[in-house]
Amino acid sequence: MLAKRHRKFLRNGLVCASAAILLALTACGVAQTPAASLVSGHMGNSAVLIPGQQSGLAYDVVQVVGFGSAAGKPDVATLSLAVSVTEETVSAARTDAAAAMSQVIASLKSQGIADKDIATRDFRIYEEFEYGGEGRKHIGYTVSNGLMVTVRDTDEVGAVIDAAIAAGGDDIRFNNVGFSFSDTATLAEKAREAAVDDMQERASQLAEFANRSLGDIKILSETPVADIFPQSGGLRALAASAESSTPVSVGESEISVTVYGIYELLPLPSDDDE
Repeated sequence: MLAKRHRKFLRNGLVCASAAILLALTACGVAQTPAASLVSGHMGNSAVLIPGQQSGLAYDVVQVVGFGSAAGKPDVATLSLAVSVTEETVSAARTDAAAAMSQVIASLKSQGIADKDIATRDFRIYEEFEYGGEGRKHIGYTVSNGLMVTVRDTDEVGAVIDAAIAAGGDDIRFNNVGFSFSDTATLAEKAREAAVDDMQERASQLAEFANRSLGDIKILSETPVADIFPQSGGLRALAASAESSTPVSVGESEISVTVYGIYELLPLPSDDDE
C-alpha cells in the first residue's frame, strides 16, 4: 500500500513540475510544437507535455548565458568634494563655509569647469560635541556644503584638485573620485559581440556534451549594460600644503554585457543523412 501511494505521489509531482515549466516557458515566449515528452503525466484525458519540443525528439532546447566586456580609458571624471567649517555659532560657521565654498567654485571655474558641471549635492548643519570624563560637552556647530564636479578632460583632474585645495584650504574635504565614459556605444557594441560569442560557445559545448547538435537560436535577450568604474575613496585634503601637483592615474574601465539565449537541440546526423 505504501509503495502504491509513493508511486502516486511521484506521478503527481511530475505532473505539477511539468505544468510549472510549461507556464514559465510559455510566459517567456517559447514556441510549443506537438511532441512526445520525456516527462509527461495525465490530467483526466489530457497529457501534460514539456514545451519547446519537436516530434520524435526528447527535450530539445538548451538555455545559456553569455558574458562579454570591453575596456577603454575613461574620458570623464567625477569629483565629490565639500567644505566643512566648525564655529561656536551656526551663523559664524555658515558665513565661513559660504566664503570658502565661493572660493572653491571660483577656482573650479578658473580651471574651465562649466556651471552645469558644478552641482550642490548636500548641505548640512549639525551640532558638535566633545566627550570626556565629565560627559558630553557642546563645542559648536559644523556647516558642511558638498559639491559634485564633472571634469570632462581626465588629463586635467590633478590640476582641478590642486586648485580646489588651494582655494578651500583647511576647510576642503574630498570624498572620492570616479571615472566614466561620455559615450558608451562603441565599447558596449564590442562587449555585446563578445557576450554573444561566449553564449554560442557555451551552447555548442553543452550540445556536444549531450551528444546532440546545436540548432537555431529561438530567444535572445540582453540585460542592461553595466559600467564598471574603479573609484578611489576616503581622500581628505588637508590645507594647501602640497608642494607638488596631485598625481591622478585614470587607468582603464570596463563595460560589461550579459546575454541570454535559448537554442534548439537537434539529434546528431545519422549515417543515412550523409
